[in-house]
Amino acid sequence: MKLDQLRQLSDAELLEREKELFQLVHKSRFESYDEEAKNPGLARNYKREIARIKTILREKQLGAQQQSQVGSTGQ
Repeated sequence: MKLDQLRQLSDAELLEREKELFQLVHKSRFESYDEEAKNPGLARNYKREIARIKTILREKQLGAQQQSQVGSTGQ
């Protein structure tokens, strides 16, 4: 998925996508042990997308914290 598409997803959808990708990484890793890897770069792409998802979730978390701090310090 592209970054724009990921940013439009809700937190629950992002967490679900992260879980799916994590399972795909493990599946592709075990497949590479059993047979010749059909696409050896696939696991790397999954890991990168997981990193993007974690980054987006963290940005949302920090944005929410920042807004709550602004709201509590306002008059």
